[in-house]
Amino acid sequence: MPDTVSKTDNFLKAIEKYAEEQRGKLQSEAEEFKERELNTAEEEGLKEAYDLIQKKMADINNKISSELSKAESASRNRIFAKRREIEDEVFAKAENKLLAFTKTDKYAAMLEKSAVRISSVLTSDDVVLCVKESDLRYEKKLTAPFGGRCRLIKSDDIRIGGITGLSRSMGLIADETLDTRLMYQREWFYEHSGLSVTEK
Repeated sequence: MPDTVSKTDNFLKAIEKYAEEQRGKLQSEAEEFKERELNTAEEEGLKEAYDLIQKKMADINNKISSELSKAESASRNRIFAKRREIEDEVFAKAENKLLAFTKTDKYAAMLEKSAVRISSVLTSDDVVLCVKESDLRYEKKLTAPFGGRCRLIKSDDIRIGGITGLSRSMGLIADETLDTRLMYQREWFYEHSGLSVTEK
């Protein structure tokens, strides 16, 4: 009988040892499963956090880009307005100098030369010369190159001075006005001056 007890004890011990091993194995597997799940949850959490951070960063970048774009646009508009202001000031001074020139003898001589140039282009009998009201006093000198075959009339379109000749039969206009010359100078100035205005 002691032999049977010994066998039973050994059997029970083997069962306990196996049970202990299985429990250890199960605990180990449970720990590994728990760690895997935690890692997965952590990775998912990190991914969600990363995605959220990326979205927030993109939103911030978009907002900054939008604000910068608005600021640059406003700055450009201020610069263009300042440039236009300077340009207007320069050409207002130029216009005043031209108006002062129209009160000199050199201006009267310039008008006569313009009439001669226009007469070489507009050779028909229906030529009309347009001048500003104060230049009507030069009628004889301005119509002389046409041999009396033209009319001199007042034009409200000419503010500074000069002559515009036109012939309906020829379908031509000859513009020798200071107004037009100044306008072309303004266009040239705008394209070639290299004027740039910057903000401090």
